Amino acid sequence: MTQKKLWKAAAALLLLCVAVGFAACATSGMTHEEKVAERQRVAQFVADAVANRDFKIEVDRVTPQRMSPRILSYGYGVTVKGDSIDSYLPFFGRVYRAEFGEQNGLRFEDRIAQWQAGQTKKDRYVVELLVRRHMEILYYQFDIFDNGKVSLMVRSDNRDTMYFTGEMVTE
Repeated sequence: MTQKKLWKAAAALLLLCVAVGFAACATSGMTHEEKVAERQRVAQFVADAVANRDFKIEVDRVTPQRMSPRILSYGYGVTVKGDSIDSYLPFFGRVYRAEFGEQNGLRFEDRIAQWQAGQTKKDRYVVELLVRRHMEILYYQFDIFDNGKVSLMVRSDNRDTMYFTGEMVTE
């Protein structure tokens, strides 16, 4: 190939890349108004879910107290419905006092002993739960944001503290 043909091929390739880039930007899925409406819908859903004590959180990342962060596979989460909690979370770390036969992480269904919820900022709710499980008291603190993102801290006097991040199921 001659020098001139190489330049033409390079120019054509560059033009194609620019055209594809513009086409990708032009076909955004939602208009600005639709995005604003979706944000408002999610914010209202979050507010109602916290007020009604009825929400499900799916977590995708964990940060154990003494270990590096890990990405979790699908399926871990917490469901709160009224005065009950269904926790299906992994546990990585040190257990200071274990119950006989209890080796299943933070996986249980139980009643919530104490509930406290409030809006600390315009876009953030804090929900604190206390669960008594046999010889252990577990403290769950959810930081739930208007966009559905959630940070969760699980603390116990018998185990290391665990931090989770994920999203509220809004459908």
